[in-house]
Amino acid sequence: MNINDLKIIDTHHHLWDPTTNKYDWLTASGHEVFNHVYRKENFINDFQGLNVVKSVHVQAEINLADTIYETEWIQQISEAENDSNDNKLPNAIIGFADFLDSHVEQTLEMHLQYPNFRGIRHILNYDKNNKEISHAKFDYLKEDLWLNNFSLLEKYNLSFDLSILFNQTEDAVKLVNKYSNTLFIINHTLSPINIDEKNINVWLDKIKLLSSFDNVAIKLSGFGEFNSSWTQESIRPLILESVKNFGVERCMFGSNFPVDKYLSSSRYADYWTAYFNTVSDFSESEIDKLFYKNAEKFYRI
Repeated sequence: MNINDLKIIDTHHHLWDPTTNKYDWLTASGHEVFNHVYRKENFINDFQGLNVVKSVHVQAEINLADTIYETEWIQQISEAENDSNDNKLPNAIIGFADFLDSHVEQTLEMHLQYPNFRGIRHILNYDKNNKEISHAKFDYLKEDLWLNNFSLLEKYNLSFDLSILFNQTEDAVKLVNKYSNTLFIINHTLSPINIDEKNINVWLDKIKLLSSFDNVAIKLSGFGEFNSSWTQESIRPLILESVKNFGVERCMFGSNFPVDKYLSSSRYADYWTAYFNTVSDFSESEIDKLFYKNAEKFYRI
């Protein structure tokens, strides 16, 4: 088995087009590195040479007023008539909804008009002492209204892509425990910012805690976002410790393109080759689970 023959489902990528004036963050000062059109053809060009059979599109922070438009746009891309049957990407859509919004149930129902819609991702990353790494303006995990409306995911059989900093784990665990019938999928290897072999236990303690819940899976991705000079050696312990704790059945790989493309000099194939080399001594069945079978199960594709 080699990486070129292996079936791959990319569980975390984005498409965007700043020329539509629907992505204010892409055109904002300081985000120039991201301000490029990245459509399906760009994604396909990046994964040339690899057998990417399916993919999961994760909400790309489109302007709030265009949240439903994004889901509709991605659905249309997947259903485009000029695509071959083997290229109906993306196959699953993770959209956005704010559980502080009084109309959030209506938002979910509108998303559900589109057959590829599978769940919600809300970037909750917040550290009151570090605005630089905080995406959220405040800590949603401490907002009662947000926590109560979260129950709508179970009502509509939707999953939640959990994007947090590892120092938010204890609050996330309360949410996971409260909604035990909802599937949580941790984004980007639990954001191992500034984690290396010297302090890995700080991050690992949180991994162990979250892995103790059966309704939590993890995406091994985002390595270029958190370390632009990442290497196979630097991400190896993060991957192996995640698999050790969550088990082969609850881990899957993703690219985080084009974010990792723009923040690192690494090519798409570099990430997937590093993933494969890291688990190359696993059984063929285990490798298949990590690279595509788990994704098929968790994202129902």
